[in-house]
Amino acid sequence: MDELELIQQQIAELQKKAEELAIQKKQPVIDEIKAKLKAYGITAKDLGLVEVVVSQSVDKPKKPVAIKYRHNEHTWTGRGMKPKWIVKYVEDGGKLEDLLV
Repeated sequence: MDELELIQQQIAELQKKAEELAIQKKQPVIDEIKAKLKAYGITAKDLGLVEVVVSQSVDKPKKPVAIKYRHNEHTWTGRGMKPKWIVKYVEDGGKLEDLLV
């Protein structure tokens, strides 16, 4: 066995020993951390380990919005930009209040 092979074998043995040592020392650290988390009432959210979602739940269906304005077959809830038919109606001299349902 040449010198390079010997060194590589020693490296492999040392890496294996390092992994075994890390495994042995890991559990006491985990136990200590758990004890401190429990003692101080620290949660995963406090540590930033939980992603907070601020969106509507999939379980909650959206409620339909009531129609607020109507003219012939056209309707509008009053939300968002005014539809073209509303804009034209007002430009032609009509009052928005006249279209209230």
